[in-house]
Amino acid sequence: MYFDGSFRFIGKVNPEPLARAIESLGADAWSEYVRRQEMFQPHRNTETIPLLYDEDSRHTDPTVWPRYSELEPAMQQVLDTIREANRAAAVNAGDGYFIRIILTRLKPHCWIPRHRDGGATLIKSHRYHVAIMTNPSVEFEVGDEVKHFAAGDIWEINNRNLHAVRNPTDERRIHLILDYVVPGERIEDPDGVFFA
Repeated sequence: MYFDGSFRFIGKVNPEPLARAIESLGADAWSEYVRRQEMFQPHRNTETIPLLYDEDSRHTDPTVWPRYSELEPAMQQVLDTIREANRAAAVNAGDGYFIRIILTRLKPHCWIPRHRDGGATLIKSHRYHVAIMTNPSVEFEVGDEVKHFAAGDIWEINNRNLHAVRNPTDERRIHLILDYVVPGERIEDPDGVFFA
């Protein structure tokens, strides 16, 4: 979703419970689903575990994947923090909902090239990144700004601006990505005015 600026800091959670829960899924969990990196060229250097996800980019009634229930208790603080941030900011808007939640792992010495998210649902939803496992050298770029997301940080990004990620380290970087819709919210996008 477009907003004035590149990043919005939402809050901080303890990343350890979620990191342990992800580790308990086992290494094979990262190879169960490969379509996202096959379908979207910028994500070819990532691996994905879908939790709430649909390939048709729907805007309502998301599909809950089996891994969601395994990770939900460890994600609860993140979910609550995002809901509360939107509840506090919403004016004349209904209760929001998560339309997409995925785990992404960026391979060592790889990057996600500069790209801009499109499609009706990505224009109309807030995109949040939560760093779970990272390294201080990993950089997230949106527009002309570059930040490192420390483990546990929750950031909203302006995904309608060009953005990229660089991982120059020997370690894998893991983020939880969540897309949140506030029904009726007015969005002033460079491509026009939209309502979520």
